[in-house]
Amino acid sequence: MDKRKLANQQVKDRLLAALIDFAGRKDWSKVTVTELVEQAGVARASFYRNFSSVEDLVDYGIRQVTQRYHEGMPTTDGNPRSRERIEYQFRFYQEHASLVLGFHRAKASTSLLDLVTDCEITSHGDMSASSPERYQLYFYAGAFYNVLICWLESGMKESPAAMADEFARMLHGTR
Repeated sequence: MDKRKLANQQVKDRLLAALIDFAGRKDWSKVTVTELVEQAGVARASFYRNFSSVEDLVDYGIRQVTQRYHEGMPTTDGNPRSRERIEYQFRFYQEHASLVLGFHRAKASTSLLDLVTDCEITSHGDMSASSPERYQLYFYAGAFYNVLICWLESGMKESPAAMADEFARMLHGTR
């Protein structure tokens, strides 16, 4: 990556970090560009060179997480709900806990749930809108999201491996 692109990427990442810093203190819909650029220590022109609005910055954050998620996804040999994949999910979101909790605390959880759901849909491939299996995708994504938020908010005391075991147990209804 050339120096200019690298510098531009750093500006984007600083702005996203500044937005996350506001999480829990201020609803993201009320954060101004002025506040963001002051918090990030970047010029106002740098913001508008990269984003058209705060919502555009939120979308950037979602795209960044989604891209990283898919880049690291292990091959599952046709089983998108394998134990290995579930552990990957917990490990991935643990590594990105500040962003996930930032979305949650900023009341942008619908965007985060959409991200989790979209990752599930991508893992399972296209299916028709009338397919009953699509309900399973939404069930899984919602259940995973709620367990994930509970785990992150409680300080991630259990390891991703232990969480994968527990989540798999809950999915299969075993004790």
